[in-house]
Amino acid sequence: MAHSAGDVVLVPFPYRDQLAESTRPAVILSAEAYNQHGDVVIAAITSHPPRISSDYALLDWAVAGLQFASTVRMLLATVADRRIVLRIGRLSDRDWAAVQDRVLQLFAWP
Repeated sequence: MAHSAGDVVLVPFPYRDQLAESTRPAVILSAEAYNQHGDVVIAAITSHPPRISSDYALLDWAVAGLQFASTVRMLLATVADRRIVLRIGRLSDRDWAAVQDRVLQLFAWP
């Protein structure tokens, strides 16, 4: 299945401090050329408000198919695309641009 950057999906997302996972929404960050090889890079989506500067509170969360006001958190993971349970929507252009800015800030080199 082809997935695109900016798609909002449900996926078993690994906890960062445990050997466990929970099915939750995430946004695909990786480009289609990368995704064609069977893996996708994702960022977690949470219903909690932003905690740190890299978190982004989605403005158009309902348009993206989310049930609650949501935040993209820069907790990143690479998962096999076959583990994606469901594509639930897509970020709006303005939300996607803001998420891309956060990703660039995350990897900014001095």
